[in-house]
Amino acid sequence: MDQETMTTLAKFGAVAALGLSAFGSALGCGTAGMAAIGAWKKAYLKGKNALFTLLIFVGAPIAQTIYGMLLMMYILGRIGPEGSDPTATLWPAYLGVGIFGGLGIAISAWFVGKSAANGCNALGETGKGLVNYLMVLGVGETVALFVMVFSMMLISM
Repeated sequence: MDQETMTTLAKFGAVAALGLSAFGSALGCGTAGMAAIGAWKKAYLKGKNALFTLLIFVGAPIAQTIYGMLLMMYILGRIGPEGSDPTATLWPAYLGVGIFGGLGIAISAWFVGKSAANGCNALGETGKGLVNYLMVLGVGETVALFVMVFSMMLISM
């Protein structure tokens, strides 16, 4: 296989890391956003003020896009400018890490969003438990961090 094709496939892995991570963030933020809107509607119907803090839950899954971008930049850094690095022959590793790392991060974002949606509902109804709900989101966030770091370690070896 020629150098240009190997470099292109390696770069495809890099962009997959970002694209898939952003896809998961969009699912997570959308899910949490719908729950926040529902909680605000309930508050307005009861004549209560809407909790601005629900935006914390809506934005929680967006961090996974950053992790995907960091993984993308790491892969691109390993390839080098215009495929100058002979490690571009490792394109299957870069492609696999980009796709599967991106999927792992995406699923983390999606489920952080689903957890955040439940946090919106619970906090909206009770006004209590914010710290507890945020700790749960932190556990889901940790999965994405692990995927990113372990993916980077895998292609560093």
